[in-house]
Amino acid sequence: MPEKTQSFILTPDGNPATIEGILIDPKDAQLLRQYKTFLAKYHLREALYCQDCWNGQRHDGCEAHVTTTQIVIKCRCKLRTYSGSTL
Repeated sequence: MPEKTQSFILTPDGNPATIEGILIDPKDAQLLRQYKTFLAKYHLREALYCQDCWNGQRHDGCEAHVTTTQIVIKCRCKLRTYSGSTL
């Protein structure tokens, strides 16, 4: 089971808010980075959706930012993060 925490974000109007945070496991982070490399190689784009947002009848699209040092996946109900290298 993933480790949960609290994350702080800024709302669209610039106010701070607390949201559920989930820490991504290093092995999962490595797989996600390999997947992103695969997508880039074949000129493909991904579409990520949060099952909890879908079940809660909220807008379910996710924003995903994957770099060599950080992974951030944000939806309406939580923030999934990983910091560090997976090389």
